[in-house]
Amino acid sequence: MPVFHTKTIESILEPVAQQVSRLVILHEESSDDNNLIPDLSKPVQIVKSAVDNLVKVIHETCLTSTDDLLRSDMPQALARVNKASTLLIDAAHILKYEPCSIKGRQMLIEGARCILQGISALLLTFDESEVRKIVIICQHVLNHLSYVEMIETIEQLVDFVKNLTPILTRMSKEVDLRIKELTHIIHRQLLTRSLEQVKTLTPLLISSINVYITSKYTGGHTIVESIENRDYVVNKMSDELGEIIRILQLITIDDVLLNEFDEDEQHNLKKLLVYSEEDAEATEMLISNAQNLMQSIKETVKAAEIASDKLRPMDNKIRLRWTRRTR
Repeated sequence: MPVFHTKTIESILEPVAQQVSRLVILHEESSDDNNLIPDLSKPVQIVKSAVDNLVKVIHETCLTSTDDLLRSDMPQALARVNKASTLLIDAAHILKYEPCSIKGRQMLIEGARCILQGISALLLTFDESEVRKIVIICQHVLNHLSYVEMIETIEQLVDFVKNLTPILTRMSKEVDLRIKELTHIIHRQLLTRSLEQVKTLTPLLISSINVYITSKYTGGHTIVESIENRDYVVNKMSDELGEIIRILQLITIDDVLLNEFDEDEQHNLKKLLVYSEEDAEATEMLISNAQNLMQSIKETVKAAEIASDKLRPMDNKIRLRWTRRTR
């Protein structure tokens, strides 16, 4: 299972991570052989250019966004990434003229670590904003369902369907796009399941309302049954919409999610999680501990390759992409 929870985040972080990894490897090689660090001006500038372009795009997006939370959180994330980028430039400048500088080497590794962490935080903040847009649409559908018990005539039912159809269609489209964007298999399956339930329940909802309206003219116990049936469908549909909202906001996998699947599915998914956790631990060590960064990059690449080999028989669509430089 990928470390990044969306394909967009993965596609943006991978090129930056590869360039940062190159800087780390250059540092490692010079440290192992007691050699001088080569001029890093060019690779550092490549990293900075990639970061600057990303910052520019997201900054422009924030200026036109109506998401107050995004506009509030993003400036701090952007400043953090810019600071890390500048740290890399300064480190490269110091090492160019003082290849043995301890301060320069420390700045290089700290800058590399902060670049990955900063961009990850920046992309996650932006992704959360995109999720909030979909959640708002889902909540609009929920609001429409609250009017169901007020429908007493066929004319009112027709108006209800006219108002519900476009917002429900939009929600289905946005959730479906989100499903395709997610990298976690469990998230995709849960969202797909709930979305299909909503699509199945929609015609049943309209039918149950129609039965209720008709039963008003027949009277007797049928009206009580029709109300119960109508309310059951509304509640079931509301539950599925609530589940969609919940899953949309998840970025990790846990046992609570695994309980949603049968035993066979759980067995395969747990195997998948074990391999993912091994790789995630190695990755966390890589980006969070600057002291051991040089040694852990080798262990991370090795762990990723082993995990990738184990995962391929389960799902040939799953690939862990890692770049290792041969000497």
